[in-house]
Amino acid sequence: MNSEQVAAREAQLSGNWWRRWLQSVPGQILANTPVYGVAREMVVQPEWRVLEIGCGAGSRLLVLDQSMRLARTAAGVEPSLKLAATAQRAFGEAARPLSPIVADPAALPFGDGVFDLAVSVDLLRFLDVRAAQATLREAARVLRPGALLLAWEIAPPEGRFAWWQRLWSRGYGGRLASARSLMSLAERSGFTYTRDARRRPFFWPPVPRASFVAGVFPEGAAVSGEPVEDEAVSRGA
Repeated sequence: MNSEQVAAREAQLSGNWWRRWLQSVPGQILANTPVYGVAREMVVQPEWRVLEIGCGAGSRLLVLDQSMRLARTAAGVEPSLKLAATAQRAFGEAARPLSPIVADPAALPFGDGVFDLAVSVDLLRFLDVRAAQATLREAARVLRPGALLLAWEIAPPEGRFAWWQRLWSRGYGGRLASARSLMSLAERSGFTYTRDARRRPFFWPPVPRASFVAGVFPEGAAVSGEPVEDEAVSRGA
């Protein structure tokens, strides 16, 4: 992630008091309401190793930890030093096993297959196609076989209210992509399984979101349903 992309990310996520508030735990009720259901819907276990790629101010990891009381340290990779510092303060105040790491999402500082769940929210749109593909390739690498990536992004305006969505989207620039496009990119980046996550609702900004789930499954694993229901794989057996 180059310096211009990091600067754009900082400006859009923490450029004024309102956007800084949206990065807080209460602000996530408006900006990323579906994060409050991740632990239940992804069947997260307290002993899982969790990674957020693009953790921002750390609020989503805090919400996940509040839901699960994670037994292992969860890692949040953030390319912005400013946002990572905010996350560090929030994690310290909560006194929970959460750790922000300043790193390029396209070069994750972890070994292969070490995480049980990865989450990425509002990150890929700041990247060009090559950098987004490199980031997804790294996500696939650090997940254990059968583990899942859950991601969502601001999507292009659509439908009868596209004009209204386009009006609001002006303040949230970047490379907007549909769920189908993002899943296709994930499949070209090493993931063998993708599906539309259909995450909702989102209250702010009033624009559509694209969301998807992706995984790398062992050859011959049975994958079906929502969520994926291969018990041996989901337990890490």
